[in-house]
Amino acid sequence: MLAWLAQGPSNFPGGSEDLESLLSAFYVLFGAGFLVGTLGHLFDSKTLRAAGIALIFIGTAVFFVAVVRFD
Repeated sequence: MLAWLAQGPSNFPGGSEDLESLLSAFYVLFGAGFLVGTLGHLFDSKTLRAAGIALIFIGTAVFFVAVVRFD
């Protein structure tokens, strides 16, 4: 599923490869953050939970950059 999300949509107006790469980074970071956070809950590890939350926040920041840059 993560590989499918990393591909992202390929029919953006203007064919901007920068937007595709930013959205692919968002998909990967967001999915990895949830995966790492879930593993942190399963293994009761505060470090993994914090890393998962950090990945989700970084992915969200990448998404906002993509939205602002490519309006």
